[in-house]
Amino acid sequence: MTISDVWPQLRPLCRKLALLGWASSAAGMAAGLAVAIASGTRLSPVMSALQLVAGLSMAVSVATFVTAAAVQPRARVREGAKAGRVGPRGRELQLDYAGDFPATVHAFLLGSLALLAGAVAFACAGLVLQSGPSVQSVAFCQVFLLGAAASGFTFMLFSKVAPRRES
Repeated sequence: MTISDVWPQLRPLCRKLALLGWASSAAGMAAGLAVAIASGTRLSPVMSALQLVAGLSMAVSVATFVTAAAVQPRARVREGAKAGRVGPRGRELQLDYAGDFPATVHAFLLGSLALLAGAVAFACAGLVLQSGPSVQSVAFCQVFLLGAAASGFTFMLFSKVAPRRES
């Protein structure tokens, strides 16, 4: 199952909200990377503005993904569907062995956990420094948190419409 299989099943409003969430995540990650790479030991006014943009982008991204997931109803499980395989006859999809969802949708959850681990690593590295968290560690933490939020909320949204195995 690919995203092109799941995308048409989303409501039009949810698609627009998801696109806005991904766009704001990309803008926030770009701003955060600019701060992490280009800033020195102190933030200039331009870098402070970019860090504010990254923070606002995170808020917009989270708000749009949460709204999209709240508006999208859950897919109904068809009666008579075989356990372990879903989809129309002749185009059945094998579900991932580790969960209820197809592997493509499940990958968003794993990606979110990996990015969250990166955010924790940068946060811990910043706390270990004698001078406290640096501007770069905070910016990288923002980038990883934005990626984790975008991936996790994409999983949450797609898991509502992805076919699931019957219990």
